Amino acid sequence: MKKLGLVGGMGPVSTIDYYQRLVAGFQKKYPAACPPIIIDSLDVFKLLKLEEANQRTQLIKILQASLTNLAAAGAQYAALTANTPHMIFSELAAVSPIPLISILDPVCQAIHQKGQKKVALLGTKMTMELPFYSQKLAAAGIEAVIPQPEQITVIQQIIATELERGIVKPESKQTLLKIIANLTQEYNIEGVILGCTELPLILKQADCQLTIYDTVELHINQLLKQMFN
Repeated sequence: MKKLGLVGGMGPVSTIDYYQRLVAGFQKKYPAACPPIIIDSLDVFKLLKLEEANQRTQLIKILQASLTNLAAAGAQYAALTANTPHMIFSELAAVSPIPLISILDPVCQAIHQKGQKKVALLGTKMTMELPFYSQKLAAAGIEAVIPQPEQITVIQQIIATELERGIVKPESKQTLLKIIANLTQEYNIEGVILGCTELPLILKQADCQLTIYDTVELHINQLLKQMFN
């Protein structure tokens, strides 16, 4: 059984969600046991500032140090518990002392399995505006529809001032659903990527007729497969 290392705290609420879902998924196979997991918790607000300033070198340095901590504690593979830091995933994977499992790969696989070709991408401002998600999807023949600038501002505000602090407001859910409805009407999208690990706290499949791609759930399934291997 491989020991998993999580670079956590990005943010704390989603790290807790990761842990709880990993335990639940593990116990479907081993009901009387718990998964071997190590968490190194970082400061989400410090990381967000580096991401927004595109301080890639400093971001890599901090995340590499976290991965080194995890490896020293016995982790055999690792994951970042956030979508936005995947902006430097390839560079980080190249210097990581242990294998790093991407959140983007299982997302692309899930969309491909559904046979969908056009999906909306919701997430932090950086996740929506930088090309790392769109390019990954395009390589798989999938078009990523990015919200309009004013919609990006609203989504970023909900994530940064509410969800990162564990605050879930019904009115914010309705705002996000309205944005999805607008994107559906304008672009005829087939699904929606919850490209921020806090977004599943506020949006569920039951809230929307389109396919909702919960990046946390998809990532966890991939991490458990690795653990069981």
